[in-house]
Amino acid sequence: MIIDGKKIAEEIKNSLKEEISKSGKKLKLAIVQVGDNEVSKKFIDRKIKFAEEIGVKTRIYNLPEDISTNKLRQKMAEICHIKENNGVILQLPLPASPAGGPKHINTQYVLNGIIPKKDVDVLSSRAFGDFATGRSKILPPLVGVIKEIFEKLKVEIADKNIVIIGKGILVGKPIANYLINLGATISVLNSRTPNLGGYTLMADIIISGAGKPHLIKPDMVKDGVIIIDAGTSIKEGKILGDMYPEVAKRASLFTPVPGGVGPITVAMVFKNLVVLSRKK
Repeated sequence: MIIDGKKIAEEIKNSLKEEISKSGKKLKLAIVQVGDNEVSKKFIDRKIKFAEEIGVKTRIYNLPEDISTNKLRQKMAEICHIKENNGVILQLPLPASPAGGPKHINTQYVLNGIIPKKDVDVLSSRAFGDFATGRSKILPPLVGVIKEIFEKLKVEIADKNIVIIGKGILVGKPIANYLINLGATISVLNSRTPNLGGYTLMADIIISGAGKPHLIKPDMVKDGVIIIDAGTSIKEGKILGDMYPEVAKRASLFTPVPGGVGPITVAMVFKNLVVLSRKK
């Protein structure tokens, strides 16, 4: 079964639009983009379009690629303290340093400048800590996607062998935390894990966010596997996922790229914005 992410996102969109209309609130999402990343621009465009369709305003802050960590942290603080900004996003990934060296921006330090009540991505240490200990009103967007799909399609995780590929702050880290808290047994791998196929062949559920185009081939998964492809990269102008499209033929559930996880993720960002704006 191929998951239609656009259809699920549309259902969430209609619900949010109705709630915002009834509340009469004027919500605004601030999006900070550093540099000029092609994938990031596509995600920002999707967020702007989604926002317009549910009655939310957006403000894009374009900052230079060579901005320092301290200046970016200061700018994030300024944006967070603008009362009209109900939610604030730092669009990831941030630019890498020239010549392939270490990134010149301390990403987590900058993210920690976003106050939890405006952190719709749940990426600051305080917001993630609240999520990890069950005290958050919202879920990291990709965790929300997993929850939405699994509940809608009645996917059971008990006694399943679950493999997560990627350990980053957007995919691997929050999803691993979520599934562990549900009592799942998981393995967290990365694109450089030796004998990656040996792990994926044993998996009942694979959730991948490595961002490596066509990392997983059909002969690396078993029949009936559940595949959540949250990897996104661009090659020769095309958006590609971590899975070869042919992997879908072996899967019982499969999220394509594009059109699978992506649209639902955007919807979850705005769901978080609406939830955080509700009165306690």
